[in-house]
Amino acid sequence: MRKGSSKIVMALIALALIIIVSGTSALASEDKNIVQSIVVKGNLNVDTGTIKDVILKTKVGEQVEKQKLLDDLHSIYDLGYFQDAGVNYEPVFGGVQVVFEVEENPVVTEINVTGIEDVRFKDFEKEMKTQVGYILNVIDFGEDLYNLREWVALEYGYLTRVSELDADTKGRINVEFTQTKLKDIEIVGNKKTKDFVIERELSLKPGDPVNLQKIDGGLRKVLMLGFFDEISRDFSDEEDPDETVLTVNLEERKTGSATFGVAYSSNDGLVGFVEAADENFLGRGQRLKGSAQMGKKVKSYELGFHEPYIDKTGTSLGVNIYQRTEGVKKGEDDEKATGTRRTIGGDLTLGRPFGDYSRGRLTLKLENNKYDQETGPEEDWFKDYNNRSIGFGFSTNTTDHPFNPTRGYKNDSYLEFGTKLFGGHSNYAKLKLEYSRFFEIKDGGYVFALRGLGGRLLAGNLQENEKFKIGGADTLRGYSYGDEAFDLIGDHMFVMNGEFRFPIVEKITGVLFTDWGTTWNNEDSFSISNLKNSYGLGVRLDTPLGLLRLDYGRGKDKDDNRKGQFYFGIGQTF
Repeated sequence: MRKGSSKIVMALIALALIIIVSGTSALASEDKNIVQSIVVKGNLNVDTGTIKDVILKTKVGEQVEKQKLLDDLHSIYDLGYFQDAGVNYEPVFGGVQVVFEVEENPVVTEINVTGIEDVRFKDFEKEMKTQVGYILNVIDFGEDLYNLREWVALEYGYLTRVSELDADTKGRINVEFTQTKLKDIEIVGNKKTKDFVIERELSLKPGDPVNLQKIDGGLRKVLMLGFFDEISRDFSDEEDPDETVLTVNLEERKTGSATFGVAYSSNDGLVGFVEAADENFLGRGQRLKGSAQMGKKVKSYELGFHEPYIDKTGTSLGVNIYQRTEGVKKGEDDEKATGTRRTIGGDLTLGRPFGDYSRGRLTLKLENNKYDQETGPEEDWFKDYNNRSIGFGFSTNTTDHPFNPTRGYKNDSYLEFGTKLFGGHSNYAKLKLEYSRFFEIKDGGYVFALRGLGGRLLAGNLQENEKFKIGGADTLRGYSYGDEAFDLIGDHMFVMNGEFRFPIVEKITGVLFTDWGTTWNNEDSFSISNLKNSYGLGVRLDTPLGLLRLDYGRGKDKDDNRKGQFYFGIGQTF
């Protein structure tokens, strides 16, 4: 604060009550002085009635008392309109006339706020009680300064304090804000996860101005990693009022898992499986996964690795290699042929962030498919082929939680081009689009979730293994995945899902759902009458192995009768 400021400056900063009582010493000896009248002098802009309304202790017809005069003088100051005030008395017939004399604050002519370059203070001026052209009220102005700091924090994310406050008798007010700087970042509670995995998601570094929006945006990124159950933040009070230490409090969740078991389906029969995965391998944020399935009709082996940061800008790299053997069929009744398809392949994906919520990706895929026909007519239905493709994807995720979102949306678009280069057998272009939206209809985890899924062949021809397939646990529950009898494999697809998710007990959520979908080929067209539908219920269990999903969906059989199927999976359907 600058020295030598006028009396109004002192009122603005400390709201000091400078009480000047003239002639009150005589009151002590004049016990019989009776108040005959009360008058106010010196007010030009403040209504006299407004002042008299707060003079409550000194009353006409009663004796003058020093303490009552002081109390009323305090009340006048508390109106906020005056930089000085005093009280005296004048003898009149039958007693005294009490005179309260005030010196008003100036009329505001100018308000200048500085200190934060990218904040448009003009946007807040219309919300202030203090306005140009009106008398300054220091009480209202104090509230304005408090609300201004709150507005800056809410709209821009900055933590600030008033470091300079100056006013003059001509009504010019100057306010200077100072931003709080981040002195250091402390991370607490990460027993497995390395500090750098968390720090690289935070956009602020020590020495930067504190910005709550950026900090909370970074903490959301940390939460969306899926490594933590709880995340919170605290700020410290330092000796320097313009510095603070950010403490990030974490509660880790189990990210590694090993599962094995046996499953049965009408298509594949009895299948044994084993899987080991870690979403946070060695605490470095890397993803490693290996799995195997063994059965009479199906065998598969898969190994995948994902590195989220191959450089400082967040470029990611993912690699998968796999071998799958599964049963296939073509045609119906007498024309039905069955066999097995053995697929050996892999893919490599490079990803790149775009802003806080979106990522782009480039995927190169190589697959060799070999068929062995077992039964049916000797048609050229099962022909060996190689697939070489390049895909471009773009996704956005604005949801508030990686496993149980209650608001926001997710979308993903993926354009894939097949090529005859490098040994490929077909040229094609296909597009897949997905959009999900989440609405919390009641506090406590009551969520309505919607998803739309579409796919379209844009050019060329798709081999059997490249066509769009629906059914099974992830798209159309109640129907078998890719079942030709129900037109669930084709050049184009359309799927709609709706779920109502509700809490049952802690870590257990119930789900009511309905699924609609169909596929069709190039020579056909989309028809609403071809939509297959199902409904059902399920539960979600949040366990150390991840979010486990069990659904029971009721679709239809060939006779148009309802039938049910159970599905087990990890994570939400969408």
